[in-house]
Amino acid sequence: MGSNPTLSARSEPPFPVTEILYRSDRLEVRRVRAGDGRHQVVTFDSYHEPPGLARPGFGEAFFAHENITAIHVLSFGNDWFQYPETESVLSLIREAGRDAERLMTYGSSMGGYAALRFAAAVGAHSALALSPQYSVNRWRARFETRWAADRRRIRFIKALEKPIAQIPLMVVAFDQKNDLDCGHFVRLLAEARVEGIPMPFAGHPVGPFLNDIGLLRPLVLSVLDGAFEGEYFCVAAQERSETSPHWLANVAEQAPLEHAILLARRAVSLAPDHPNLHDTLARRLSAAGRYDEAIEAHQRAIALDPIVDYRWGLSKTLYQAGKLNRALAVVKKIQQLTPSTAGYYAWSAKLREELGDTKGALADLRTASRNDPNNRGYRVAIFGLMARSAYTWLRRAWEGS
Repeated sequence: MGSNPTLSARSEPPFPVTEILYRSDRLEVRRVRAGDGRHQVVTFDSYHEPPGLARPGFGEAFFAHENITAIHVLSFGNDWFQYPETESVLSLIREAGRDAERLMTYGSSMGGYAALRFAAAVGAHSALALSPQYSVNRWRARFETRWAADRRRIRFIKALEKPIAQIPLMVVAFDQKNDLDCGHFVRLLAEARVEGIPMPFAGHPVGPFLNDIGLLRPLVLSVLDGAFEGEYFCVAAQERSETSPHWLANVAEQAPLEHAILLARRAVSLAPDHPNLHDTLARRLSAAGRYDEAIEAHQRAIALDPIVDYRWGLSKTLYQAGKLNRALAVVKKIQQLTPSTAGYYAWSAKLREELGDTKGALADLRTASRNDPNNRGYRVAIFGLMARSAYTWLRRAWEGS
């Protein structure tokens, strides 16, 4: 494990100073010193693709701008921090933040899980979690249906999944129209005194919505200061919701298609530099069978931010439009970015089979099965493809005899 360097006397540097407190193949703990150090934040990574550690910490630019020292925990993969070294890393962070008068943990989704679950371990006075999970362990949150391959793969560590320890202030902001996020909030309430900010159609995660309506900064700072007033944020979020492009896009996800497209277009017009809004519009257009427009919207999202999710949406729309070769080309690029994600190989196998490339489809299914060995569906798919291939060969042989 990396060593904890000697902490210098508290000072206020003229610009943020970055130091690595810990680094391994799986975790990096990066401290960005700013301000006088009296108020500090510990942030935890959100779900990310492709894997790696070469990116800013969660909220890194924001806290540096606010002159707040932040300790950022980054993970190579999406394992909900289930690593043997995690307990030691949390102890290191506790020592690093020991001089802070106020220490807050902060994260979104996977990072929100950690912000609540590890708050006491790092000595935090408050925790702020945006759309967190109580757990994604299949045996502790059976209702959760997202991240299926990750849930099968992760080996959960009992010491990291013990009941949540109470700290003075724990705040959760979540979309009350999202049944899965509501389920996690209910489970959290059963273990700790958590103050909730329910916000309909805020989306998962709720951060972009809060930022749209000017509440993210005051929420973060009020929880850090210990001055949080839940009623104010609940009322303000409700009053301002219709001004949010992300709220419009989230409503569009559940509205009848023609109305949904109008809402999504309105969202894009309000914030054309937000790629996820273009992605929402693309998916609504695709659902309506307006494939050419959908493909253009997907491409605008990818041009703004070429992440895997937006490429994945484009591949599916190209398939629905009957453009199988283009759909396959996109998923090949996705596989280069995330070579260990089984689902993308299963998808390319489907495309290859429909294109008549049985050998390539079989190779992709075998890769999917190796990457997700607990998924019986892939083994069944391999057997089915081999049976169909054998039947086709026998039929052709019979017809040619």
